[in-house]
Amino acid sequence: MRRYSSLRRHFSLVAVLLSSSIAAAALPAYIDELNEEQVVDAYTFAQRHDQDVAKFFEAYEKQFPNLSPEIHVDRIVIRTPYYSVVLNSFLRGSTYPMSQARADYAANPYPFIVVVSVSLPFANPLSVDDLSKPDGRFWKQFDIDVSQNGRIAPRKLQARPLYSMGAGNNSVTGTEILQEFDVRDVASRTIQIKVTGPDRQPVSASFDLDELK
Repeated sequence: MRRYSSLRRHFSLVAVLLSSSIAAAALPAYIDELNEEQVVDAYTFAQRHDQDVAKFFEAYEKQFPNLSPEIHVDRIVIRTPYYSVVLNSFLRGSTYPMSQARADYAANPYPFIVVVSVSLPFANPLSVDDLSKPDGRFWKQFDIDVSQNGRIAPRKLQARPLYSMGAGNNSVTGTEILQEFDVRDVASRTIQIKVTGPDRQPVSASFDLDELK
């Protein structure tokens, strides 16, 4: 009887370990290169346009309170390839067929992107060119450090002005700075992003890519 109890405890422990291993394997993690099934999964998920999709987007961004009337960082967002498929499907809605989503990714697989959203004071001297050109004076005011046990160098930089809703080109309210990275340079572990702006007060965000797709 004692031997039976010992065996039962042994098999119970094995079952727990197996269950934990299966659960761990099932956890979502950063996917650098999507297969067709994963593209379809991301596309279909976004087409729901429900609260789960909203929560999905929230997990990929960090927002910062507006503590300064001057130039300041509003938020930092990461875009994995999976996120980019979800975003495109969400924004384009039912007019964007699944076949096109598959074709778009196959033709141009999405990179890993870090987006830094910056707000400007109401009266700012910066032009659209300042906010758009990589050699513009605005860019020189920011240092963006992306790291995973060492700094990761972006392969491409760009920016685009942000406008107030319904206003013309003269109402520039901010800009988005985008850094594009090779997906193979990003591992499925925590990634840190530190942004230092004109006031030299850095803001930081970290994302655990083991918990994101």
